This record gives sequence, structure tokens and C-alpha cells, in this order.
Amino acid sequence: MHVCLILDNNALTETVVQQLDRGGRHRVTVLHDIGELTQSALTPDAILIGLQQFTALRENEPMVYLRLSRRSRIVVVLSSRELLDAAHILAFADAWVFEDLNVDRINELLDLGLEGHCLMPKQFLSRLGVDEIRLTLLPRLSDPEFETLRLLGEGMNNRTIANALDLSEAVIKSMVRSVLSKLHFRNRTEAGVFAARQQGALEQARSGMTPPHMHAAATRRAGA
Repeated sequence: MHVCLILDNNALTETVVQQLDRGGRHRVTVLHDIGELTQSALTPDAILIGLQQFTALRENEPMVYLRLSRRSRIVVVLSSRELLDAAHILAFADAWVFEDLNVDRINELLDLGLEGHCLMPKQFLSRLGVDEIRLTLLPRLSDPEFETLRLLGEGMNNRTIANALDLSEAVIKSMVRSVLSKLHFRNRTEAGVFAARQQGALEQARSGMTPPHMHAAATRRAGA
């Protein structure tokens, strides 16, 4: 099988090449970007492409994507924490490989991808597995957004959250939208259920990321 690699960084490329070499069944060509592939006469059986490269290809060169997808299987290589961010675009790939979870099985995954199958790590098939990804995304939230998420888990509406954080209801409404977007929740109910289910993890994260003055204020409110 002829495999072209167009990955997002050199370290990842080296790792994948090493794994492919162990299989001893693939002819590997390493390229820097999609432009190199489209300007060449190569017709690989599979294209292993990094998430950033694939996103740029889909958004900026849709006709090139269509041409490549007709003649080659496209397998996206990404990290597990990128899964929710990339969910909208991964449907356009034939298969996925997670560099931090199953890249050591790249030969097997390529065989599956060539047949149109994708091996999904089992943790992503459970609610708690998706929770784990969202927990890694918590640093995206500002401190008020984090507090808003935590209070959603307590079942509070926007007005009650606004009173608790001493902010306007309009600001809270905006922050709820931001939380939903940054952590990829479909609605506030899903966000609230997540926050309630992961209350312990949120409290641990809160003590590590909340400035002392905000933490003290929150403690005073709780004791009031």
C-alpha cells in the first residue's frame, strides 16, 4: 500500500513513519502540505493527514478534497482532546487515528480505513469518555464562565446566577452561550447535567484556576 503522510508536525511524522516501518507492508512518502501532493503525479492508496491540514483542505480547497477523496482513502490523525472541536469535519474523512491513543495500531487502522471502517476508542463511546475530553477543555473558560458552568450544575437559572456572581443577567446569558460553544454542549441542560455529574472534578479544577479573591468571595457567598 502506498501511503502519503501530510502531518501537522515533524515529531508526529517521525512517530507514524516508525510505526509504518514496523509493519513492513507500506511504501511511505512524506510531504509538507497538500499542494505538494496535488502538483505531483502520485496516486496513493491512503493519505494520512493532520487535523489542521485536513481542516484547511476542506475549508479552502473543497474541489481538491473531492478529487483526492475519489482516488485515495483519507485518514485524519488528531489528538483525543481535539475530537469535539473536529466533530463537524471528521465526517468527511474515511477514518481517524488518535496520536495519543492508538497510533501504535496504525497499520491495522489503515487496513480498516481502506475498507471504509474506523476503529473508535471505547472511551469515546461512553458519556464519561466525552466528559473527560470536556474536562481537558476547561482552561478555555474565563473565571466567570467557569463559575457560570458550575452554577448551571446546581440548577440555577440566569437570574439566580447573575445574583450569585454580581453580574447582569444579560452578561450571564452571553457567558452561557460562550460556555456552550467552548465546550461543545448542545444546550444549557446538557451543560448543567455535565457540571452536576462532574462536580468533584470541577471543584478540583476551580481551586487550581480561580484567583484567591474570587474563591474567597465564593466561599463567603456559600456561608451567607
